[in-house]
Amino acid sequence: MNLFARKKIFASRTETRRRYRNRRIGILAVLLVVAVGGAYLVGQLTGGTPSTGLSRLSDDEPRSPPRQDSPSGSREGEPGTRDSGAKVEEDREQAPPEEPAPDPEQKTPEAAAFVAVAPELPGVEKGNVGAVYRSRMDPSWASVRFSPEGEYKDFVVFSHKEGDLWRAEKSVRADEPEYPKNDVVPLAGVPNDLLDYLYEENLFAAEVPEPEREEVEGLPDVGPAETPQAEVFTDGVPEDERERVEEVVGKLEERVKGYDGVAGVYVRDLEGDFGYGVRADETFFSASIIKVPVMVAVYRKIEQGDLSFSQEVELKEGDWAAGAGWLQWEEAGSKQTVGDLLLLMMTQSDNVATNALVRLVGGKEHVNGVAESLGAKDTLLYQKVSSERGAVPGLDNRTTPRDMATMMQEIADDEAAGEKSCGYMMDLMRTNKLDWWLDAGLPAGVDAANKAGWLYQVYGDVGIVEHEGHRYTVAILSKHGAATVDEGAILIEDLSRTTWESQSG
Repeated sequence: MNLFARKKIFASRTETRRRYRNRRIGILAVLLVVAVGGAYLVGQLTGGTPSTGLSRLSDDEPRSPPRQDSPSGSREGEPGTRDSGAKVEEDREQAPPEEPAPDPEQKTPEAAAFVAVAPELPGVEKGNVGAVYRSRMDPSWASVRFSPEGEYKDFVVFSHKEGDLWRAEKSVRADEPEYPKNDVVPLAGVPNDLLDYLYEENLFAAEVPEPEREEVEGLPDVGPAETPQAEVFTDGVPEDERERVEEVVGKLEERVKGYDGVAGVYVRDLEGDFGYGVRADETFFSASIIKVPVMVAVYRKIEQGDLSFSQEVELKEGDWAAGAGWLQWEEAGSKQTVGDLLLLMMTQSDNVATNALVRLVGGKEHVNGVAESLGAKDTLLYQKVSSERGAVPGLDNRTTPRDMATMMQEIADDEAAGEKSCGYMMDLMRTNKLDWWLDAGLPAGVDAANKAGWLYQVYGDVGIVEHEGHRYTVAILSKHGAATVDEGAILIEDLSRTTWESQSG
């Protein structure tokens, strides 16, 4: 049965704009959501990662190649990416020119790790670099441990050598010695000895020889991390909207600056086709928000006839990941339909479902091509989706507020795929009841079609808001904030409310 069948396909553009009030996913989908939610809650109450389920990620997965300039996921005959307008700075001092980024390729593994982490991760200076271990299984890999000031857990960066130079390629926050299986998911390609000796508590269980410890040599003069300037952007704002936009941007800027961390927000007015925000092009961890371009990639494949909602997909060992969703308790070899995987990914934020769908559409490179075709120039699915966080966005899945608001506009304007598919996508995101941060800033009766994501000190939510002629997309992202989720939730609620009050006025 098609879980996404609708009662009517609207023909007029006006009706299309109001379609969310008339669509329903269907009784079967609702029942599935209830069942999934129950399973999810049971899993959360049991605590931690289950002892059974899909086994650890395959160690021989190839490393991700550099992103290609031409998007592999572009649709035939698709117009170029949306022109978001030139950046305009109004009534504010221009930002000072940025210093050139340090060369990521260095002569030692610790130098490569340091230049990747020190300029971004708060609390990292030369004295915070700890042990360096060279793999005995593959000496072209090494791990470098960082103990940032104010942190109670270490970050571990894995550097890889090609030729004579090293480059940081993987990282993880080493915070779960009782569940080391969780850390393996984003570390595909790293030799087993570096993984087995990640935690001192687990040395007794190591099945391979201990890696070789090396002394820390001279480190480059980079860092320490500084809070990036809260740069304001207004793109293509018409004269009759300028006063309103200047007022709301000032309020957004004040709230962003007051956050104990780094936050950014970008808004696209869908009726006027203009945008505004603060730190619109700052790079953030995407967390589960990266599932938006994965969703688009799947619907395009369905439109092309390569996939169908009822098609069964066998879960593989390499799909496993902890975090949200109940598929982590399923055995490898169990089957789910494409429709079920979509529903689980977007309404329960299931990581196993996401990794299975990424594999199904053609891998990370295909999803990145789809994101680029949607106008997202700085969004990258860098590794498998998991519950673990890297040290910095450059070593993790990443995006920007501008990219996410632009992608959401493509969905809202029926440009991401066909009109019918874009309608299904908005239905899915409105059915999502786990992500309420953006909705918390909206009045009763107004719901966003949204997707949120969070990791340690990382909180974000992106959505489409349509109500009585008011149409806009908004992306709110943050990093290096408080460890408590409440602080991130309040930030998103406040920025969402400020945006609504301006857009609906």
